[in-house]
Amino acid sequence: MSRPAQLKLFESDTLKAVPPPTARLKRLAAIPPRVATPRERREDENREVMERINRWGRVLAKRFGLRLMGIEAERHGQNAHFGICYQDGLIRIRLRHAVTGKLLKESSLVDTLCHELGHLRHFDHSDAFWRYYRKILNEARRLGYYRPGPVRNGPVPVQRLLFDLEETA
Repeated sequence: MSRPAQLKLFESDTLKAVPPPTARLKRLAAIPPRVATPRERREDENREVMERINRWGRVLAKRFGLRLMGIEAERHGQNAHFGICYQDGLIRIRLRHAVTGKLLKESSLVDTLCHELGHLRHFDHSDAFWRYYRKILNEARRLGYYRPGPVRNGPVPVQRLLFDLEETA
């Protein structure tokens, strides 16, 4: 009787030494991190700003008993206004400069937020609206959300005069 052929589990030329886990980690660490594209950086900035604006908007709306549905970033390319308020309580705010595409200053964004929150009570630009808007803006300042920079040399903008008024009613 002949002997059965010996079984081989694998061919000797296919054997490879497996590097230890530390070597694999060193190799992975040597790979440079992926750099975000300008669009991804822009989206990250927008998301971060909108999280703050939403948080502050919810606080202000609650303090003034306003029915706020939500706050969204205005669509890219919408340059006709800084913000818009809808009757259902949705507010949209433009985050970027129309020409440069840079983020608007945080004080401008908070000012726009307060303006649009004022429209949740007064859906016009009446005297009552402007008084109410100043109340909201003053509360945002008190809470530290609204921090306008110093007035530069030259004439004081009309908007700045509105911001510095104390409560009259």
